[in-house]
Amino acid sequence: MAQATQEQETTIAVDRGLFVLRYASGAGAHRSPIAMVRPEPASAPYVEVMSAPGVVAGFLSAPGDCAVVRAEQSGTLILKIIAQHAGDPLDATFKLDPLGGAERRDAGEIAAAPIAVAAPVAALGALTILAHVSRRGDVGAAAGTWIAGPDAPAPIEGLALSGALPKGLALGIQPLLATNPPRWLDWAGLGDFVGTRQRALPLAGLRFRLSGPEAENFEIAASALFLGSPVTSRRGREIDLVSSAGVDPLVGLRIELVAASVEATTKPFPTANPFPTERPLEPKLKVFRATASA
Repeated sequence: MAQATQEQETTIAVDRGLFVLRYASGAGAHRSPIAMVRPEPASAPYVEVMSAPGVVAGFLSAPGDCAVVRAEQSGTLILKIIAQHAGDPLDATFKLDPLGGAERRDAGEIAAAPIAVAAPVAALGALTILAHVSRRGDVGAAAGTWIAGPDAPAPIEGLALSGALPKGLALGIQPLLATNPPRWLDWAGLGDFVGTRQRALPLAGLRFRLSGPEAENFEIAASALFLGSPVTSRRGREIDLVSSAGVDPLVGLRIELVAASVEATTKPFPTANPFPTERPLEPKLKVFRATASA
């Protein structure tokens, strides 16, 4: 029986001020786990986690990544690490450093309490797109890049998404054909071609949805360009891409699979060690707090 992928969580207390949380080190020669940090629900109104533009807030993909924490008053963060593949080690070290104006504490170390084994997580953005574009034929693109789009708009008549999804996650796609009137076709899955080829019948819209036990941990991020309209962007577990008129041809598409944003994550995080104290386990996840300046 294959070994399941693991997760670990820990809580980190923060004082009022500004801090940077750094992914200091990972699993050495092995694949390092990914990490997500967000405020505890009770702290969310006054503790904010910020990441670089284009990165999901609080998502740390590898050692060297960092996030900025802004706390209007003392609160608590929840740091979660997830092994990328079954059997990967969960060794990871994070360092919390105060920036200007942050209230400093003595150096300390917080170790995560191991929690239940969870489903595996595959690499994000593993999708590829094959689209049939008017007068260009079949065109392929990696996740997060445009098919046609603002620089080279052209009617998209059909497409298929392929690639490896995390276990426990399914992706559905439903096309809207630009018939008179427009008509939604049946839902299809990963690897299925939807729409038409060489019929001069462009798509007028698309619907995407994620399902399965791991759906709450991921989102679809997509942008669409419809003829005569500005770029439309949507993000979520279920999204619709249709022009304001509902009939305009789709002339550009960009789509990728991303980690769920903090606001969209609904899975509860425990705030205390669920294991009794008589079952001590060696911690692997470590967070170090910077020592106050002399």
